[in-house]
Amino acid sequence: MLIEHHNRGIKIIDIRKARIRDRKMTYNWLYYSDFSDYLNDLGGISKEAIPSYEYYKKEEYMDFYFDDSQPDKGRAYIIVCKKNGKIEDIGIISYTSFHLLDKITEFDIWLKKLSLTGQGYGTKALLRLVETVRDLGYEKVIIRPSKHNKRAIKSYQKAGFIQEELEPKNYYLSEYLPKYSDGDYESGGDVFMVLKL
Repeated sequence: MLIEHHNRGIKIIDIRKARIRDRKMTYNWLYYSDFSDYLNDLGGISKEAIPSYEYYKKEEYMDFYFDDSQPDKGRAYIIVCKKNGKIEDIGIISYTSFHLLDKITEFDIWLKKLSLTGQGYGTKALLRLVETVRDLGYEKVIIRPSKHNKRAIKSYQKAGFIQEELEPKNYYLSEYLPKYSDGDYESGGDVFMVLKL
């Protein structure tokens, strides 16, 4: 749990395990919030090409992210802000490992609205999830933001991630190399960052 002091009270940024009932909410944050246009633009997704919720459930954030059934493959957490007795869900953060070599995991994160960015919440959530995956035995975390998402890159650097040249065979299982080695953006469109635990 990370505590941040403000003139108007104490803010605590923490994470809680996401549940199946949270999945639709996280989908809406990603594709239909006031932050979505920016994120979709980075990913080259037009409003007409937004993935359906069914696709999100089957191909992007499957049940195991929400039900503890396969923690070796991945897990999603809701980022929570606690202030003056009020609790607000403000984003999602996850780790994914099914496509990576042993002891390596990949993080993904987004907040539910634009006004929450630039306040250090993402960095604090990253540090909280780092504690969790270290306890699970992971030794290395990767993250691959768009090279145009300067704010995210800065946040990841604050959390200890270092930019490296990607050698896909050093991170990805051979059967997943074709699908994942280019990342979410066209080849050369992202920044490959690593945190050694």
